[in-house]
Amino acid sequence: MESTYNFLDHRLKPSVHCDAIDDDFHPVSNLISSDQRTLDVGFMAYSVTKPPVQIVFTLHCPIVVHRLKLWVHMGALKTTAVDVYIQNKRGTFDKVGCGESPSAEIFEFVNNRRISPTSASIDFRTAQFSLFPTVGYLLASCSTIKLVLKKTTRCVPVLRKVECWGQPARNCPKDLKDTIQAMWYKPAVPQEIVTSIASEKPQAVTADTPEEFLDELTCDIMTIPMILPSGKLVDQSTIEKHNQQEQKWGRQASDPFTSLIYTETRKPIFNAALKSRIDQFLIKHSNVAQFQQVPRTVGTNLRVASINLNSNILPKLSRKRKLDCDPPELNLSCSSLESAVRKALATTTRYTLALDTGKDPFENACHSCMKSRGNFYKIATCQHLICRDCLDAQAQSPSNCCKCSCGIRFERKSVEKHHVS
Repeated sequence: MESTYNFLDHRLKPSVHCDAIDDDFHPVSNLISSDQRTLDVGFMAYSVTKPPVQIVFTLHCPIVVHRLKLWVHMGALKTTAVDVYIQNKRGTFDKVGCGESPSAEIFEFVNNRRISPTSASIDFRTAQFSLFPTVGYLLASCSTIKLVLKKTTRCVPVLRKVECWGQPARNCPKDLKDTIQAMWYKPAVPQEIVTSIASEKPQAVTADTPEEFLDELTCDIMTIPMILPSGKLVDQSTIEKHNQQEQKWGRQASDPFTSLIYTETRKPIFNAALKSRIDQFLIKHSNVAQFQQVPRTVGTNLRVASINLNSNILPKLSRKRKLDCDPPELNLSCSSLESAVRKALATTTRYTLALDTGKDPFENACHSCMKSRGNFYKIATCQHLICRDCLDAQAQSPSNCCKCSCGIRFERKSVEKHHVS
């Protein structure tokens, strides 16, 4: 009996395409990634995308489909209905299966001609569906599979993982089948070498993360857990990213699960109790490699900086501090406090007293009445200013000659209009 392979494994070089815009951190290429951590992240559509969403897989060669397995949940997000299509010889797609379940986390589509439903692994999380028996010719030679994510639990379409198990089709040449087998199986390593390597290399320490510590949107450990108005738990960075995306589209900040706008009574709240449990868990498992890169809100930059201050750095800091922010040195040569205060006040600028600038106080005012506003005239003989009222009073005198307040006489024709600046 021929071996079966997962033709969506990265070793068999499949390709994938999606007709919708995907999230920046959950592109559709994650479903066929060679990195296990990237593969576990899965696919998530953009935050404003609504179902249906089409995902097309192109296989390395035509295959006989035995089983198609889909992980349709991602935290609190879940796809509840999926349709399966296979491309025919004309280039169009024919529907070969469909499934819908609001509670199942795994959808398993089985070809009853190749595998019996009872032999498939079933648990309470898995919902099993049979592929249509009337399209056996498509299941016997399949090179392109299309998945349509039709319904969700009021969220964006998600698909955490997908597998397609089967065998190369009958019309595939033998050398192609040998190539598939060589790509799938790695060269065997002698058991003695495996045992020696295992004995020399220490086992990596791992720990299971409680599900309550994970962001219900990104499935990452939360740094600052927040309770949304919908009751979901997400990290503060997730809320900020969602608000930025909403702002790009001209919308107000809202709950990513219900799309309800935040108000004073309906807004995210910090979960202090959960934050303390997360910190306690991270401290307890601080030696585990998978938790060493988890961001912390309480950093150690200050402690590290104080440790790294050596003798070469301290003189530079002291010199810079002396130049930049040290107060001037005090002069304590005075005999008493009173004399020191007087000496300090003598060199201090006083803003409450008029400053003696050496300018004529009558430069921009009437020399007679000291008026500084109104119409002014300049006397040519003494260069003083006189206002209109004082000039009219001088003009009423019986003599033809007027007298300035400085004592110099002037004639009326020697007065010119002057504009005070």
